[in-house]
Parts: sequence; structure tokens; C-alpha cells
Amino acid sequence: ENTTLHTLVPVSLRDSDDHSPNNQVTAIIAELPVGLSDPNERFDAIKAQMSELKSSQQAQAGALLTSALDDLAPPMLLAAALRGGTALLRRLPQYRVNTVTTNVPGPRHALYALGRELVEYLPFVPISQGVRVGVAMLSYNGRVAFGITGDWDSVPDLDPMINGIDEEMRRLLRLSAPQDRKRKAHRA
Repeated sequence: ENTTLHTLVPVSLRDSDDHSPNNQVTAIIAELPVGLSDPNERFDAIKAQMSELKSSQQAQAGALLTSALDDLAPPMLLAAALRGGTALLRRLPQYRVNTVTTNVPGPRHALYALGRELVEYLPFVPISQGVRVGVAMLSYNGRVAFGITGDWDSVPDLDPMINGIDEEMRRLLRLSAPQDRKRKAHRA
């Protein structure tokens, strides 16, 4: 019941009326309560935790650190330090974060290019620095797609996770269906 996975979650800091082209994203670390068997309990636990994390200013602290580095260091020096730090982190194991999890709201309507409709819009999360599994959710034109990225050498058994997501989404859809749809589904 107390089993959790730590996941790095990108968080947008952009105000709803801010349309500037710059990137305003930081990250928080959340605990996924994978030990809870009841999907409603898991959902409530994650919802409460994310609300708490967002109000705890963890995201703003990450943004302030990034902003301070941008203001204090010349760009070339900062880039060199980041490359060196990243190279070092790739060689060292890290134990704080198990996965990266992100969701991106995509267009609610179909997109077209050269008169052809974009049928699917699939997400991809690159993995690095000791995080060997990435999960992305992306909405597009009334549908949601999941993308799982994994490092085969360190996580060769992603199939149970992928199948588990599929099964759990079906379960959540059944639980959220109106009663008349539930009866029809049960009879089928």
C-alpha cells in the first residue's frame, strides 16, 4: 500500500494571458501511489498531492534557480557548465526519480497539412540522466495517446507497464461511465 514511484513532472509557469515565445517550464517531483489498488483512491491521492506540490512553491523554486543562473552567468559559461554537469550526471546513478511523466494538451480540432488530415499525434519523452522510463500523454482532436519511452538495457520489461496502463484506462473509463452505459457494457 505504501509503494510509490518518484516521477519528475514538468510544470508550466506561464500565466494564461502570457503568449510570449519563451519557455516557462520547471519541474516538480511527485510520488505515484502505485501500491493503492483502488483507482479512485489513487486518483484522489495524486490530485491532492499535485495541488499541494503546486501550492508549496516547489515549482517556483526551480524557476527562481534557473532564472538566477541565467542572470548571474554569461551564456557561454553557463552552457559549458551545463554540458559538463550533464555529462557527469549521465555517468552517476541517481535514485531520487524513477520516471518522467508529462501531459500536453494538444489541439482540440483536426490539423491539416497540404490538404491531408493529421490522423494521430503521438507523444515522445526523451530519457536521460539516470531516468530510464518516460511516460507522456497527449490529447488531440478528442482523443488521448500515451507514449512510453524506455531504456531497454536497464528496463527490459516495459510490457507489463504498457499493458497495465491500457488495462487501468479501461477500468477508469468503466468506473466513470454513466449508469445506463455501465448496464449496457455489463450485458455485452
